[in-house]
Amino acid sequence: MKDFSRKLLLAVLFVLIAGVTSAQMEYVDELGPGQLKRFGKSAARAGDIYTAIFFYERYHEIRDNNQDVNYILADLHRSARNYEKAKVLYRQVYQRAGSKYPLSQFYYAQMLKSTGNYDEAIEAFTDFRKNYRDKKDARTYSRMARIEIEGCDSAKKIMQNPLNVSIENLNSSVNGPHIELSPIPLNDSTFIYASLRVDSLVYFTTENEDTAIPVRQFYIARKHEHDWIGGELMQNAINIPGVETGNGVLSRDGKRFYFTRCAKNWQGKIICGIYVSHKINNTWQKPEKLPPGINDPNHTSTQPALGRTEKRDYEIIYFVSDRPEGKGGLDIWYTIWNDSKNIYSKVRNLGTRINTAGDEMTPFYDIPSHTMYFSSTGLPGMGGLDIFSAFGTRRKWTNIRNAGYPLNSSYDDLYFTVSRDGEDGFFVSNRPGGNRFSDETCCDDIYYYRWNEFIRIVVTATIYPFEKDKYGRTRDLSNFDFMNPPDTIKPLKDATIGLYMQDRETNDYVFVESFKTADDGRFYFNLIPEQNYQFKMTGFQYFKSELYLSTEFFNFSDTIEMPPIWVNVLTDKPVVLENIYYEFNSAELTTTARDVLDTTLLVMLKEAPEFIVEIGAHTDSIGDTGYNMQLSQDRANSVINYLIGKGISPGRLIAKGYGSEFPVAPNKNPDGTDNPEGREQNRRTEFRIIGTIGEEEEDEEFEDD
Repeated sequence: MKDFSRKLLLAVLFVLIAGVTSAQMEYVDELGPGQLKRFGKSAARAGDIYTAIFFYERYHEIRDNNQDVNYILADLHRSARNYEKAKVLYRQVYQRAGSKYPLSQFYYAQMLKSTGNYDEAIEAFTDFRKNYRDKKDARTYSRMARIEIEGCDSAKKIMQNPLNVSIENLNSSVNGPHIELSPIPLNDSTFIYASLRVDSLVYFTTENEDTAIPVRQFYIARKHEHDWIGGELMQNAINIPGVETGNGVLSRDGKRFYFTRCAKNWQGKIICGIYVSHKINNTWQKPEKLPPGINDPNHTSTQPALGRTEKRDYEIIYFVSDRPEGKGGLDIWYTIWNDSKNIYSKVRNLGTRINTAGDEMTPFYDIPSHTMYFSSTGLPGMGGLDIFSAFGTRRKWTNIRNAGYPLNSSYDDLYFTVSRDGEDGFFVSNRPGGNRFSDETCCDDIYYYRWNEFIRIVVTATIYPFEKDKYGRTRDLSNFDFMNPPDTIKPLKDATIGLYMQDRETNDYVFVESFKTADDGRFYFNLIPEQNYQFKMTGFQYFKSELYLSTEFFNFSDTIEMPPIWVNVLTDKPVVLENIYYEFNSAELTTTARDVLDTTLLVMLKEAPEFIVEIGAHTDSIGDTGYNMQLSQDRANSVINYLIGKGISPGRLIAKGYGSEFPVAPNKNPDGTDNPEGREQNRRTEFRIIGTIGEEEEDEEFEDD
């Protein structure tokens, strides 16, 4: 949590320190040790680590034996990510005042790890666990040290098998001397990022306190031949002069832009909130702040990332927050946006597979691979913040893995993103070699990566409708030529097909994304190698349509043209169950009716276990209206009870009695005489598919626990 403000758009380099004047900073060499210490303490208390370092360093030059000050200065350098200076100071404090500052050995070991000295770090962490046994928080720090040791061990193994990837630190038009963050790919030649466009370290004092403090804003970078050229300020309603702005994500359809604004609250604490701007007529509208359930006024909400739900295709908004209900300091949470009602579901934590006692941040969700990329300090990693990936969605995650070297280093690596085609992307790191105003690891730069041997697999096919009956059962098509559809059968337009990928841990097929066909009935999906896929029609009108494809042996780029896909198309309109009879003036099913249910509706419900159906019963007009309504309800209940007795879940069945309210034929002839044929048609039992189990589960997200 101590690094949170530095990483999340907070202007830690530009903080007003009361009581410090530019004259005092100019004539710092004339200040005595007591004055230097007092000014340093005042700056540290206000959270201005660089001004505090300025004064404490001058003090250290005069008196380097004060271990109290050395420990404070070591903490400040660690916060500023000057690992080398922090390492020297922590080592000195531990050797000379280890009993007073026992945690100095833990932080010394961390600095060894952060500078890539893994063997020495393992030794230091091991000694720390032995020496720190009798403290109140010994169990917590012992666990943290164990995770750090695991990270050092895994780092050495990871570095022995480097990824085949090219990495480029972007030039100074993008990376200024301060922290750059949140690169957002828009297309192959454009990305957005947040930056503080100031060329040097600026101290704000009591003499220039009215000067506007520089803030981060969104900028655009464009690709020119092989170089990225940045520094173009976004000219729209999203940037506001004087307001910290960044951490954005663009929706997959390009119509919504979620981002973060940060400001101090009445207590002086920086609070970030998430906003969304909608694009209408190619113009970004005035941003709206997401509801208080997402933007807690007392806690930060930031770094949005976007996924999609399976059945309803709602937008999932993942984000980072320090709200107290989490697993550690910073956790990743999510909410779901119902676009038709413009409401958001209750905020939920991703769970312990992702969130740890440390910090998790900078999520990015890659829809084609169904993968969440995020950075963590609580999982065993190579450095402070490592990039990890996890397969899944919402609260179900598997295959949590380190992203590997050299994407990860012994330094902080975060904000990992993937382009639309998956071949390249960006990440942020404070590794040496960037454009810095201070020490070589102080500040985050944006890096561009590209896979050197990227395999691009595209699958496509045309979908056609089967000839079917009203229960979705196919008729005899033994002589039909499936490979060469006749011109009389048109491709299936506006059909939605879902792509599912197999989870290697559970073997379940998990939804990735969907495609809606145009007039030509074709779909296109980008696949990744060494995966097993399932294709399934989305929506209750498509009956029992599944295909499977494996890319396990694809070691080259290719386009897979699948044969024509044939599906049964059902209807969401009521279907009359013929020959469903009841005993006279009774709701009891006849033997014939039971036989009909066994061979029609029961077969469909067992073969399509996700269907939710409504059983509707109707009467003719003879008799009292209230009596007919009750009789029809009892008859619908009778069908439901019969199906439940045959093993169908009650949650999939809804009984509805309509009485004589909706006739399908006249009960009387035009001359007023009785119409027995019409009344017979009106005495009917129908079923109607109204949804699927998965849809209900997604709707439950909007209910309170």
